[in-house]
Amino acid sequence: MDKILISRTDGIGDLLLTTPLIKEVKAKYPAVKITVLVSQYANDLLLNNPNVYSTIIYDKKRPDLLLSKLKTEKFDTVIAAYPRPELAWYFFKTGIPQRYGTASRWYSFLYNQKVAMSRKKSEKSEADYNLMTAGKLLDNVTAVKEYYFITEKEKQNGLEYIKQKGIGSGFIIIHPGSKGSAWNLSEVVYSKLADEILEDGYHILLTGGKTEKDLLNKIKNNMTQKNNIFIMNEELTMRQFAGVIAQAEVLISSSTGPMHIAAALGVKTLSFFPPDTIASMKPKRWACLGNKQVIIQPKNNNPKPQDMDLIDRKIILSKLKELINR
Repeated sequence: MDKILISRTDGIGDLLLTTPLIKEVKAKYPAVKITVLVSQYANDLLLNNPNVYSTIIYDKKRPDLLLSKLKTEKFDTVIAAYPRPELAWYFFKTGIPQRYGTASRWYSFLYNQKVAMSRKKSEKSEADYNLMTAGKLLDNVTAVKEYYFITEKEKQNGLEYIKQKGIGSGFIIIHPGSKGSAWNLSEVVYSKLADEILEDGYHILLTGGKTEKDLLNKIKNNMTQKNNIFIMNEELTMRQFAGVIAQAEVLISSSTGPMHIAAALGVKTLSFFPPDTIASMKPKRWACLGNKQVIIQPKNNNPKPQDMDLIDRKIILSKLKELINR
């Protein structure tokens, strides 16, 4: 076995939770060349990763490009960590000899190495589900952390960014957006929470992507305090943003990609999740790995998304102080 393709074509957190799979495959088969099929959005997460030989960016609008690449590369094996019917068909059509994938989907006949597993009840970490998709290729291993390889230059650039903004050391990032992928606090509650954090003497950096700048400004405008609150107005690349995250004391957010970047960098996280009755969003599956963290959930068992605002801010502040002092 010389060439393995690992497929994970969705978001930032999803791909970071696949990095334990990449690491374990490389550890067991050190001579193998691992290529990862990824989305354009998440591709840069794997830069500098010593376990990755190359990446292929999946363009859904140009399947012909992927088919051509798969035929040219002649992979021995593919591990479909993120099962998608169209990708299963491409792997079958291009004749990859060993095709690992879950056994319970309607298109599972396209895999010839079927793995009996189900993510439906979210009973373990997504990273461990990803490890399971490798089937007999791996021993019974468990994920312990996520992997992101930042350079010293990227760290230094992040530090320079913080200095130029006038942000003090030990600052807190609040990343209030989730692009609809997770239940979250409202902008009004984030404003109140930020005010209360500032009262304890911390500096805050509000961060978000291009489409979230209005949200950041609304949160700041709703605040009563205006000192020591900063907005990431600039359009940073993912890796530039990671350099900034690396300088923070804590990142506060819902279940988002930046939460997982923080964890992979060893930065503490305080994260909001719905109750475990919402199985698809359970922290047992989607929480960070390998860092010091706090997870806060509403107590009601039959919640609606807006019930996230019922989380007691006194509890949030108390847990934040405990986390900082760890």
